[in-house]
Amino acid sequence: MTRIDYVYKICTKQEWDILKQKKSWDGSKSDIEDGFIHLSNKEQVNQTLKKYYVGQKNLFLLILKVDTLTKLVWEQSTNGEIFPHLYSKLDIESVLDSKEIIGDQHLF
Repeated sequence: MTRIDYVYKICTKQEWDILKQKKSWDGSKSDIEDGFIHLSNKEQVNQTLKKYYVGQKNLFLLILKVDTLTKLVWEQSTNGEIFPHLYSKLDIESVLDSKEIIGDQHLF
């Protein structure tokens, strides 16, 4: 497997604001229910956006540094694809950058 330096989290503006305020975040409601924070690699971001966030507004893409994430596990999803899952809180120090998602834009 090629070395991956960054993974990505799609979240709402409200969730991003909570992370910035508290400096750490447990994830979205579905992340908490599943027991880990759902992330994507660069090639998976657009399909994740299309599958789970269609029609939603006030979304942000967080760019995360892999080498700062503890308990990052690559696991097979229900569709057979391997996705990064974070089994810890997301700390603000892991966020390299954020990008507002405008409409149905193609991110990569």
